[in-house]
Amino acid sequence: MAKNNKESGVYLACVPHVPLMQMQEKEQNGPLWQAYEARVAEFNKFNPDIVFVFGGDHYHGVHLKLMPTFIVGQIAEAIDDCGGTPGKLDIPLEVSEACVKYLMAEDFDIATSYAMVIDHGFSNVISAFMGALDSRPVVPVHINSMSSPRPTLKRCRLLGEAIGRFAKTLNKKVAFLGSGGLSHQTNFIFPEYADAEKNTRDFIVHGGAQGEISLDAWKNGIDESMQHLSADLISGKFKAPWINKEWDERFLEVFGSNDLTAFDDWTDSDVLEAAGYGGGEIRMWIAAAAAARAAGGPPIVIDYYSENTTLAIGAGVAHSALEPAV
Repeated sequence: MAKNNKESGVYLACVPHVPLMQMQEKEQNGPLWQAYEARVAEFNKFNPDIVFVFGGDHYHGVHLKLMPTFIVGQIAEAIDDCGGTPGKLDIPLEVSEACVKYLMAEDFDIATSYAMVIDHGFSNVISAFMGALDSRPVVPVHINSMSSPRPTLKRCRLLGEAIGRFAKTLNKKVAFLGSGGLSHQTNFIFPEYADAEKNTRDFIVHGGAQGEISLDAWKNGIDESMQHLSADLISGKFKAPWINKEWDERFLEVFGSNDLTAFDDWTDSDVLEAAGYGGGEIRMWIAAAAAARAAGGPPIVIDYYSENTTLAIGAGVAHSALEPAV
């Protein structure tokens, strides 16, 4: 069993993936990067045998023509989107397929992909921790936080716990990464179906296969918008009004208490109202932390939070200490 293997262990890190992090000099948000890079150093010291990454898509690889709630990638490649890094992932097929079988036995009707396309919601964090996207074995787990209907926070917790129990059977050093921001607004650039104009609606449904907006046009539009937003944030011309410091700090307080069941009663509508559509990315943090805890990982530590960056998000960093599984 894993607890008797000195070479096993568990590591967790939860960090943002906002594209502006890759567009701005690190000195612009020095304290955030200090906390982030400390997590990267710990990750590399831990030297995991396999990494489970909980992330989400932004209408680049998954569209409303078919929007699964959860996807476990079997074969995956990242596109060159704003804030992302292109390249293929090294997914050990025998592990990802075994993970799916385990989840099915745990009553999760999980979706799979043998041609998964990911964007900065995964590649931003993977490249920051690993350098090349294929430098370590990775299993990507997609959670829909972009469009309604989104999974409950309880279901995300349960998914994470099931993946953590599976990971424990591997008898390896396992890292779990949660990729996402705290309070921030995304519906002005990544709208839901009901909020989108016709051309945008065609794209978010069909991904450029129908309608007037191609994938390249979509990516270019996002890049241009982000460039303008970044310049306005750095100059002080614009300050993100959607950041909810009180809500962020409440989330981190509960998250750091290590009782993730406390999120079970948090509703999607309450999260959207208080934290914006981007705030739904806390699902990735909850699932990753639940996986780490179920795999035998040590308690969660909150490393950093600020509502006052040039990133237009509530920016947080959390991790678990480097200790063996018990």
